[in-house]
Amino acid sequence: MDMKTGESDGVDLGGRVKGLRSRAGLTIKEVAARSGISPSAISKIENNLLSPTYDNIIRLAQGLGIDISELFSATRKQAPHGRRSLTRVGQGDYIRTRAYTLEMLCSDLTAKRMQPMKARLRAHETREFGALVAHAGEEVVLVLKGRVTLLTEFYAPVTLDEGDSVYFDSTMGHALLSAGADDAEIFWVCAADQNLDFAETLPEST
Repeated sequence: MDMKTGESDGVDLGGRVKGLRSRAGLTIKEVAARSGISPSAISKIENNLLSPTYDNIIRLAQGLGIDISELFSATRKQAPHGRRSLTRVGQGDYIRTRAYTLEMLCSDLTAKRMQPMKARLRAHETREFGALVAHAGEEVVLVLKGRVTLLTEFYAPVTLDEGDSVYFDSTMGHALLSAGADDAEIFWVCAADQNLDFAETLPEST
C-alpha cells in the first residue's frame, strides 16, 4: 500500500479554514480564543504557511464550531441512521503536517464518533517530531508498512512491526515515529469525546 498515490491532490486546508471562519462571522482573534491556537498561527494556517498538527486540526474545528469533517469535505452526510461512506484507495483527503502525511478517510460523514485515517510517518527522530502531543479521546494504530516507534508519557518506548497494533489513551503525551530507514505507514483511528473541551487538554504549540 503506497500512500504516495494521490498526495498531490491535497486539501486546501487554509482556504477551507478561512472560508468556514468567514461563513461563521468570526474573526481570527475569536477563533484563537475558542481554539487555544495563537492568532498568528491561525493566520499562517489560512495562508498555507503553516501545517497544523492533527491535534490542532481538532482544535480548529472546535474553534470554528464545526465537525472536523467539514475541514476536508464540502459534501456532508448527516443522516442519523444507516449511513455509509466509501473511500477508494488513494482517494481520501490528504493533509501534510510536520510529522505526518495524513489521508483522511470517510470525510464526507459528519458527527462521526471516530476519525479513520491512513498516515505516512515522516519523522524518524524525536527532534523531528517535537514535543509529545495530548488531547481528549483514544486511538488505535495498525502498522501497514515498515516499523513504528510509539512514545507515550507513562510507558517505555515500544517498537511495532508490520501487522502489530496498539490502543492508547490520547490524553497521555504521545508521538508516532518511523523506526526504520523508510517512512512507515499506518491505519489510524482517533475517537474523541465530543463533550470535552479540547482546548483545555491540548498544548499551545502548532
